[in-house]
Amino acid sequence: MGSAVRFRLGAPFSIQPSSLSSALVRRPLRTLVKSSFERILALGAVRGRPRESGFSGYTVGTPEGPGTLATRSLRGNSPMDELSDTKIRNAKPADKEYTLADGQGLSVVVRPNGTRLWLYRYRFGGKRKNMSFGIFPGVGLKSAREKRHDAEKLLDQGQDPTAVREAQRKDDEKHKHTFRTVGEEWVTKKLERENKAKATIKRERWNLGQLNREIGDRPLCEIEPPDLLTAMRRVEARGRYYTVGRLRSTASRVFQFGIGASYCSSDPTRDLKHALTKAPKANPRPALTDPDDVGDLMRRIEVYDAKNGGLVRYALKLIALTMVRPGELRLAEWAEFDEANRAWLIPAEKMKMRDDHEVPLSRQALAILSKLRPLSGQCRYLFSYDDDVPMSDNTLNKALRIMGYDTGPGGEHCAHGFRSTASTLLNEEGAFDGDVVESQLAHSTEEKKRRRRDEVVRRQLGKGDKNKIRGIYNRAAYWAERVRLMQHWADRLDSLRDGRLTVSPSRSAA
Repeated sequence: MGSAVRFRLGAPFSIQPSSLSSALVRRPLRTLVKSSFERILALGAVRGRPRESGFSGYTVGTPEGPGTLATRSLRGNSPMDELSDTKIRNAKPADKEYTLADGQGLSVVVRPNGTRLWLYRYRFGGKRKNMSFGIFPGVGLKSAREKRHDAEKLLDQGQDPTAVREAQRKDDEKHKHTFRTVGEEWVTKKLERENKAKATIKRERWNLGQLNREIGDRPLCEIEPPDLLTAMRRVEARGRYYTVGRLRSTASRVFQFGIGASYCSSDPTRDLKHALTKAPKANPRPALTDPDDVGDLMRRIEVYDAKNGGLVRYALKLIALTMVRPGELRLAEWAEFDEANRAWLIPAEKMKMRDDHEVPLSRQALAILSKLRPLSGQCRYLFSYDDDVPMSDNTLNKALRIMGYDTGPGGEHCAHGFRSTASTLLNEEGAFDGDVVESQLAHSTEEKKRRRRDEVVRRQLGKGDKNKIRGIYNRAAYWAERVRLMQHWADRLDSLRDGRLTVSPSRSAA
């Protein structure tokens, strides 16, 4: 049964392909003998690579399942008719497309526009199928024959070459969508298009960078909870519990984006909640909130005798007067100040918000700017020891420590604490609406609450959507109040410093 069989196709055998002419074929075949060898039915696969010439045509196949047969055409050419790269290259386009056959199902389709497309024809599951191998000369003759040979091997194994290639394409597509690529797509297509604050985008990019070290090159659809857990526990082992929480949150947003884009089907971060150590409650930044203590602090700042012409002293006084964050103060540029209109415009990229932040300048703040001009007016930054180098981020806290204040967690006061000082004393005083105070502090969460309250009122009153007009009105109204607020706060700090009683805020901005 396994020996070579030599026979001439045609009668008396019942193998009669329509285009088959007499030829001798040497191939091992499985044979089934019926009733005194009167009929022979040859089924099975031709082993080894098919001959490239000498056949006018025949069909071989392998059983691919009950009642089905996978077949491949081996319609060959004589040696004189075989294709060559030169023949294909010299083939001229015609009004209609035509075919140049190479044999065994492989041919080149020459189209009217001059394109030469490789096509492989075969049968699978009783159906005729075509499979493209690409465009000549990008895919040469040798490469096309190799592709045909690979397809024939799949047919011999009972597999459909087209289905196998499509499955491989889908698998390759999945592997293209790694955590790194999807994370970048999330930032560019969602965060940036939604005009998120630059500080938010910068923070999320930093988080993605940490995650990419561990899982960046993994396909998104293959990442499992244990993979994420391993990556995050390495951060957790360094005691950075807050960072782990932020990384988990960022990773979850990437997976949610991936689910919507059909890059993955689930979010593995949901299963990590109870596997990671919960971060301890954060200690609030230390801040003085007793009026007498604040007055003592302002007196110490007034006599603080640092080098560099009192640059640090002016910085401490200005941060107390303006309620800004330390980073916003040390990166303050002269170009941001409009002294004529008594305003400081902080660009959104320096804020934790998506919008610019305007700070009204009191008389005391303007006086500090006039004293700073001789010291740093020629520089880019207000507080600079060189043209393009701002003050160090630790300078203000170092000065406070020299004055005797503990600036660490659970301590007495730090540079960021001036914001809490202002918020506490102004809200306790009750002379200004709490929303005005929070607006001046640029607390984005409070701004969102205010907007929600405004929306509830608008809907209850049955008013149409006039966000733009309402926004202009609120901005103008709040600005007038904030001008009064900032001048009142500056006057109060002077009173606390001098030990005087604080007067009620004036109705007119000085």
